[in-house]
Amino acid sequence: MKATTLALILLILCTLPCGAQKNLTFSPLIQQCGMYYTSDRITADGVGLGLGLHLLHRTGLAAQADVNLLWLNGNSIPIRLALGYQRSGRWTPAAYLTADAIVGQRTQFLSETGAKPPVPAWSFGVRITPLKFRTAKGFLSALELGVGIGPARLLNLEVTLFSAGISF
Repeated sequence: MKATTLALILLILCTLPCGAQKNLTFSPLIQQCGMYYTSDRITADGVGLGLGLHLLHRTGLAAQADVNLLWLNGNSIPIRLALGYQRSGRWTPAAYLTADAIVGQRTQFLSETGAKPPVPAWSFGVRITPLKFRTAKGFLSALELGVGIGPARLLNLEVTLFSAGISF
């Protein structure tokens, strides 16, 4: 997972023009979120808190990586990487393509041979942030919605109730 995150960050930085540090905004963030993840072999859900990093280029290209700790059906830890486009201005709705990995405790169903489901469980999907507002000091966002799909008839529903970040 560290290699994937590093590769994503390097890809973004390599595609930017020289001197792009002035054009790139780094925003550490904190969020309150919930998730429901279900497939033929796994069920995980919960609500909790998360930390992450949001990167925004002046062209509107946005990337986000976050890790959340959710409580309800055990302690689930979803890890999300997202890449998308964010509108400029004060009201900054965005749309992202996402890749999620879920580790930690969950309800598992064994296969006919007795094998456990793979860890981590993966999903790929989309995410929208319709109520996101940016200032010179950071951003605030409410009611971010996401949906993902994966193997074994997997469905991953996500909602971020509140997210806030400070810009550098």
